[in-house]
Amino acid sequence: MKQVIPSHHNQLENSAVRLMPLSIFHEKQAEVHRDDHYMFILQQKGDFVMEIDFNRIVLKGPSLCFTGPGQIHQYIHQKDNEGWFLFVEAELVPEAYREALDLHQWLHQSSAVTENDIIFDLPPLFEKAEKDPVLHIPSIMRSLAESAVGIIISRISGTETEGFHQQGQRYSITRQFKKLITEHFITVKQVQQYAEFLNITPLYLNEAVKDVTGYPASFWIQQKVLWEARHLLFYTSMDVKQIAFELGYDDPVYFSRFFKKGTGMTALQFRAKNHDLSHYHH
Repeated sequence: MKQVIPSHHNQLENSAVRLMPLSIFHEKQAEVHRDDHYMFILQQKGDFVMEIDFNRIVLKGPSLCFTGPGQIHQYIHQKDNEGWFLFVEAELVPEAYREALDLHQWLHQSSAVTENDIIFDLPPLFEKAEKDPVLHIPSIMRSLAESAVGIIISRISGTETEGFHQQGQRYSITRQFKKLITEHFITVKQVQQYAEFLNITPLYLNEAVKDVTGYPASFWIQQKVLWEARHLLFYTSMDVKQIAFELGYDDPVYFSRFFKKGTGMTALQFRAKNHDLSHYHH
């Protein structure tokens, strides 16, 4: 039986930016879902556990986290936490920032910060601007949101945001490579083939991608395949053999070994573990 993951649209209530306290989800059940916008978590205190694209993320103390449009996520546990959710329309996030966030999806989606990080100075400004009719205008709210997103990216990536505009060729190669993976991962699984697409050597492709992301090109190809496999196991009733063929593997046994090595569990164990995910409430 196919499982349907609800998509939350227009949560921003016709506003490009929305700030809400983390406590908002203490009073309501949080189902597994996806959004059509970016969500940023700015936690000052406490604990927050969530799953993003089937990866568990644990925030302890002052922390930052984000989910991108379309990412499957669920709030698992919250305890004594203070802070804010910042929801921002995707179109509002500058292109360089969107590309940086895309590069960090699946891997670096959260970071611990200090309790006096400058990021925590911005939500009170949002709140004051919202109450001031002179300041509560789209241009000011968008400027505050852009500043917040830039700081969050710099903390999560460990890179100054200005660097996203200036990293040059290696950043460009990594961006193109990840786009090519999305388009060709079913039929193309070798680093050498992607290097040929980009007219560079496999060695340089690996160096460029590792320099930007911390991991070699082969890692990102594998991550894309594993994400799609988990997606199919969660969403559909296809058996493992069918999923292997769907993802371009002629040998289901090889695919099963690949999945277990990459996730630490068999495909059937993953399906059983997540069978009732959509009914799990914190």
